[in-house]
Amino acid sequence: LQGTRGVVCTPEQVVITSGTQQSLHLVAQLLTDPGDKVWLEDPGYWGARSVFRAHGLDLQPVALDAEGMAPSPAQLRQPPRVMFLSPSHQYPLGALMGHGRRQQLLDYAAVHGVWVVEDDYDSEFRYGTRPLPALQGLDTQGRVVYLGTFSKTLYPALRIAYLVLPPDLVDGFAQALNELFREGQTVQQAVLAQFLSEGHYATHIRRMRAVYSARHDALIHAIGQEFGSQLPILGGDAGLHLVLGLPPHIDDAAVAQAALRAGISTRPLSLYHLRQPAATKGLLLGYGAVPEEEISPSFARLAQVVRGFL
Repeated sequence: LQGTRGVVCTPEQVVITSGTQQSLHLVAQLLTDPGDKVWLEDPGYWGARSVFRAHGLDLQPVALDAEGMAPSPAQLRQPPRVMFLSPSHQYPLGALMGHGRRQQLLDYAAVHGVWVVEDDYDSEFRYGTRPLPALQGLDTQGRVVYLGTFSKTLYPALRIAYLVLPPDLVDGFAQALNELFREGQTVQQAVLAQFLSEGHYATHIRRMRAVYSARHDALIHAIGQEFGSQLPILGGDAGLHLVLGLPPHIDDAAVAQAALRAGISTRPLSLYHLRQPAATKGLLLGYGAVPEEEISPSFARLAQVVRGFL
C-alpha cells in the first residue's frame, strides 16, 4: 500500500472485512449516530448510499466538478459527520481530484471534526498516467478512513476488503468486527496472503493492467466509430468502465432496458444520482469482463438501440 498508493500505516492499522459493504456498515455503526449528515458524491456509489440510509443518516448530495466533490458555500457552512468520496477515480464519472482540492478537504475535515471515508476501489488500473497518492497519505490529523478491496483486481466473488484506520480507531473497529460479524473468510485470507507475499499479485496487476488498457482503448474506438463526437465519453483513462453521455431529455433507464432486451447489459447514469431528476444522463459501459474482440460488435448492437432514442 505504501509503495503503490502512498498509504502511511502500520500493519496494525489494517482491518480485514468481508467486502466494501461490511466496511461501510462498520463506519456507519461506529462513527455516526442517526440523523448525522453525510456528504455523498452526486452521482456516486449507490452501495454507500444504501448503507448510510439504512443507518438513519441524513444524506447530503454534493455536486461534482472536473475534480470530483465540490461542496457549495452553503454546504461548507454546515459540516457533515462523514464525507464519502472516491478522489482517485470518482465513481461513476471518473474525475481525478487534484492535490489542492484534496488538501482543502483534509483541512476542512480537521477543523470541523469530519471523518473522511476514501474509497480507493480501482486505483490499480490507470492507463497512460500515474495515479496520485491516496488521500490517506496526506492526512496528518487522523481523519481519513481508507477503503480497499480485492474484488475488482481479482474476481467479484472474492469477498475480501480492508480498512486502513487512524490509530485511535483500530481497537474499536477490531472489537466491533469480532462482535458483530465474527470471523471472515479465513481460508481465503490465508491463500490471498500467500499469493501477495510470493509476488503473484503484483505480476497479476501488471498483466491485467495491459489487458484492461487494450479493452479501454477498444471501447473508445468503437464509440468513435459509431458516434464520432456526437456523444461525450466520460470516465477518463482509468478503471473498468466508461460512461457514454446522453442528451438530458433522454430517459437513460429506458435506453438501458431496451439494451438489455437486445442482449447488452448496461446501467443508466441516473441510477447513481441521489437528487432526482438526475442532472446528467448516460450509460455505464463496463469492459472488465468483455474480451477485446467482442467489444466492437457488442457496442455496435448497443449503438443501434441508442440511436432509436436520439
